[in-house]
Amino acid sequence: MRYTKELIKIEENIELLMEALTDEFTRQETRRLINSGGKRLRPLFLILAAKAGTINDKCYEAAASLELLHTSSLIHDDIIDHGKMRRGRETTVSVYGRGKAVSAGGILSIFAMDNIISLEDEKASAAMIDTLETLCLGELKQLDEKYNFEITYCDYITRISEKTASLFALSCSMGGILSGAEEGTVDKLYHIGFNLGCSFQILDDILDINGSEKGTGKICGQDIRTGIITLPYLLLMKKDPSFKKRILSMTYKSSSSEFDEVTDEVRKSSALKEAYGVSNFFLDKACNLLSTLGCPEVEEGFTHIINKLYRKRSTTKEA
Repeated sequence: MRYTKELIKIEENIELLMEALTDEFTRQETRRLINSGGKRLRPLFLILAAKAGTINDKCYEAAASLELLHTSSLIHDDIIDHGKMRRGRETTVSVYGRGKAVSAGGILSIFAMDNIISLEDEKASAAMIDTLETLCLGELKQLDEKYNFEITYCDYITRISEKTASLFALSCSMGGILSGAEEGTVDKLYHIGFNLGCSFQILDDILDINGSEKGTGKICGQDIRTGIITLPYLLLMKKDPSFKKRILSMTYKSSSSEFDEVTDEVRKSSALKEAYGVSNFFLDKACNLLSTLGCPEVEEGFTHIINKLYRKRSTTKEA
């Protein structure tokens, strides 16, 4: 596997950070969640982006911190969405309840922030703070939009920009910042990460409909059941007035069978193919930016990941 050396070093740094967590419950729960899997995309993107400059120990420390920040965001996501399963394992909130889950997620995000500050790089710290604020705003927006099935395409893009793309953008830009890349390169890396994040989230939303519980590690159709409408549903609503009317009539009181029926309708429609097209639109924007970086090693690294993960996801039901 390519980048085995980098991934091993990322795992070593994650382990060091987990050992440094002083709260025993948060340390044990973080280890349980980290060990449940995950592709380590965000830390790997940071290291790949850092090849635009000179990779150093700070890059790996930051990469591990961003994986912990990502983990904290998943804990809070599951609290808000009443998530029972993730990566094939029970979520923190389903095992320990809201109180402990809120506390663990909060401690972990502050711990990740503190580790970035300890690197003593003002630009990296400022970027982390901005992203943490954006993530929180995204969560609030999603809460406000729960069971509001009248949101627009622009509302949806704003939501995934804040909740997902912002952290991908941070990963890529921080790699550039900490490796000493030029300011223009850092800006391009930010937008590469942003577009990859949008593409990734759309693919994830498709898998929520078209994947299997075994493949995704969570219950399929979970988004709509918890009041979160995603791009495939919006695309079919735009084309089919009767489907739109049906969706707009649904509330948190609607039955599981009703949610299953609308999900099945989307699954059988052309909306999934159209959603793949939107995902590829963002992916192509990222690829176009990569070609202008003037850093062959960075372009090659990201292209490898894109071909292995993104393209694969867009042609299969599971990833």
